[in-house]
Amino acid sequence: MSISHRRTWLASSAMVAFVSLTMPSQAGDALSKIAERGKMTVCTNVNNPPSAFLEPSGKARGMHIDLLDDLRDRLSKKVGKPVEAELVPTLPANRVQFLQQGKCDMILTSLTVTPEREKLIQFIQPYFYAAGAGLQTKKGVTIASWDELKGKPVCSNTGSSWNLPLEQKYGATIIAFQTQQEVDQSLRDGRCVALVSDDSYLQSRFIIDKEGNWKDHMVQDLKPFSEGPQGIAIQFGDPQFQDFLTGVTTDWAATGKVIEVAKKWGLRPPLLADELHAKYKK
Repeated sequence: MSISHRRTWLASSAMVAFVSLTMPSQAGDALSKIAERGKMTVCTNVNNPPSAFLEPSGKARGMHIDLLDDLRDRLSKKVGKPVEAELVPTLPANRVQFLQQGKCDMILTSLTVTPEREKLIQFIQPYFYAAGAGLQTKKGVTIASWDELKGKPVCSNTGSSWNLPLEQKYGATIIAFQTQQEVDQSLRDGRCVALVSDDSYLQSRFIIDKEGNWKDHMVQDLKPFSEGPQGIAIQFGDPQFQDFLTGVTTDWAATGKVIEVAKKWGLRPPLLADELHAKYKK
């Protein structure tokens, strides 16, 4: 529905307007909307180096930002005009809701595909990345298996895909927080025996720790109990936008773009990236 049509419709009935404003945002032709405003809005985590972070100048950098730059260039060619990228900062607890509410056109962050999330949002296939669960502890702590977490407190982010299996399968007591800073501080304060996060994220935080903030901590040498694919997500009901993004992620796989960008930022590409490259390479 165009802006002019929406205004006309709102003027026709105050009651209908009230109902409309209380309903979730509905998907539409995102490509046309992006072309009209010359901007794509992207829900992402800008406090997740080296995947995405803000420099002191405010400029966003990181692996996800490099992929977004490539996506933006492709989108500009698709709509026939320059397209800017506006980042909408999100947390694990609100990123899906932000997309549902229409606060962004897509999610591109470390968003693991789960059956629960697939009921709420449309994931783009092929997926572009993957991560398994990892545990960070203080040095001197040894956790030889996930089973050893039974009855022990583990700090995590609200909405993390690892919370449910850790509770149900391994008997851990999850202490969840809205922000990563709260999770980190709780581990430092001894409120939990470990924190759980994506193994790729934990790998990256030690890579970029030039000041030694984590010198008294370590990542446990555990095989992930599962590895979850991560995908770009959009609202349901927009086949044109879905087809465009499918073409983007397919080409990323074919050309090895994700592998290249991950290595640029010092990350070890997941097995999924190698498998997709082998499948789609020309």
